[in-house]
Amino acid sequence: MVEGVNSNPDAAVQFNAFWVDLHEPGEGFLQDILPPRPQNCGEFRAAVERGRYNLTRKTYFQPFITAAAYNKLWRVWDYPWRPSDFEEQIEKRYGYYKAPWNNPYPLPWEDPNKTDGGSGQLPLGMVQDRDENGRYTGLISVTCSGCHDSRLGSESEAYFSWGRSADSNDAGLVQSDFFQANVVTAPLQLAPIPWSTGRGTTDAIGIVDLLPALFDVETMQLYPSLLEYFPSHAGGMSKAPHWYHRAWKSRQFWDGALTSDNVRSELAFAMANVLKTGQERRAVYPEFEDNNLFMMSLSPKPYPGEIDLQLAREGAVLFHERDLWADGANADIPKTPGNGSCASCHGVYSPRYAHDTDYLPDPRLKGVSGVITPTETIGTDPARVGLMEDERKRRAWDTSWLAYNELSPDHDGYNDDLITSELRRIPRAAYDRGEGPIFSPEGPNRWIDPFGYVASPLYGVWQNAPFFHNGSVPDLWSVLQPEGNRPDIWKRRYSDPGVFGKNRGYDFSFASYDMDKLGWKYEEEECSNWYSLFSPFLPCTQDMATIDILFANIANKAAEFNSLAYQSPPPVTDKQIESRMIFNSHLYGNGNQGHDFVKSLTDAERWALIEYMKTL
Repeated sequence: MVEGVNSNPDAAVQFNAFWVDLHEPGEGFLQDILPPRPQNCGEFRAAVERGRYNLTRKTYFQPFITAAAYNKLWRVWDYPWRPSDFEEQIEKRYGYYKAPWNNPYPLPWEDPNKTDGGSGQLPLGMVQDRDENGRYTGLISVTCSGCHDSRLGSESEAYFSWGRSADSNDAGLVQSDFFQANVVTAPLQLAPIPWSTGRGTTDAIGIVDLLPALFDVETMQLYPSLLEYFPSHAGGMSKAPHWYHRAWKSRQFWDGALTSDNVRSELAFAMANVLKTGQERRAVYPEFEDNNLFMMSLSPKPYPGEIDLQLAREGAVLFHERDLWADGANADIPKTPGNGSCASCHGVYSPRYAHDTDYLPDPRLKGVSGVITPTETIGTDPARVGLMEDERKRRAWDTSWLAYNELSPDHDGYNDDLITSELRRIPRAAYDRGEGPIFSPEGPNRWIDPFGYVASPLYGVWQNAPFFHNGSVPDLWSVLQPEGNRPDIWKRRYSDPGVFGKNRGYDFSFASYDMDKLGWKYEEEECSNWYSLFSPFLPCTQDMATIDILFANIANKAAEFNSLAYQSPPPVTDKQIESRMIFNSHLYGNGNQGHDFVKSLTDAERWALIEYMKTL
């Protein structure tokens, strides 16, 4: 999937999201510098197992809470004592799931190193830290699974499988409660970090544009400097990508910013551990090569119900052949290259079409998603795609360790001392601003000038709700029927509260999932508060706390100019916590518009397409 792949200019699919091979970066870069890829099945399996171990047992993020404070979280909840269902309430309150392996933490009277880590069980998405000798430390950290793994179906209904994006976690609530429980870290609740405004989405990618201001991005030393701080508008909240799509994507992130051969962008989120040196951060990189191979080994679960095969066959033809612009339809929406079908953006899945050169130049590209759809065509909320529009931020990235710039023959090694770092920052910043010559060499992992969103691979699409990059559409039917069918403010079904009547979570059983429309069953909320008379942004649900409404009105406008201005207050009241469980498309970056070209479909065609997508 490289430039030149479109050998047939009239083919149904015209790829434009090209893969860059960082392990063999080509002319102008050093070769054989990165760890070699596995050369046989045995090496691949070994790397996959190392990646699995890393993602379940290792702490890449800064530990946020001690086991002692974790055991007292019930006090933050204003409970009189620890409830008997404490661990279940942890899962519900923060949107986590039971870990499918032993994931221990020590109870107050336990020494973790004498009790195999302790008799308590952390949820999927947390792990107890160990020191360099493998001894438990009693510190608890979040893991990648906190955002990238979840369950659909209860334990009795479905087995756990890796890689379904977490659609219920509340990162903002986690950090608020944890900082309160630690007591001494309580003031950190006010740190200007836009963790999340609700469940299932975060602004994790938003921290990327702050990396050059926080770190010397050539060495990854934690040396803050305002010289490389370039404030621009916020990206808004985004879903974490499904890990099981990794093998089918040529580019990373919702805007296709980086080649999928890159793993350092993932490592960027592990930079949050402030106790590590730059050398230690760089040394972690090979582990992420293994982590990446583990992700590439994953596959989604098959649809668990019955499928109308005849209807699915009709849907397959529609998916690959139906021109959504035919007969003058969608005249107001620019048509992209290709045949105008679903496949022209999302890729080819049926073998019949994969072996047809009028669709793909090579059948091995079956299932690969390699098309970035311009914003003027896709029409979905534009906040995220504009995160890195500022060329200064892209220049800072492209000349950094994150861009693999040590592969340049002009790279002169690492200078980890503070004085050298600060002195080098001056010419680097001048280049970033376009006011001086290039100082640090560019790497091959360049951040493209954003212009749209990558169409997602559709394997496992039956279980991928909610949809769009910001999780704004609850089911696939609403994606295919945009006119008056998408709820603006909606909530999923809840689980029962815990002991003492608090801490409801989302119900993730099959009873709460619509297997026909392929998405979460929901209840639409009315937008009829008096607040809406005065607010052009309409953060208007009766369940929304007053302080959240005030913040939303400020943040919705300020976020257009500064990513750090996109804030929500720490969720400390029960009403705030409940209101964060309701999706509000009127908040910044949460718009549910777009994908409007499917309005030319008939309902019969929509049902056939859904039936076909159940087979993927």
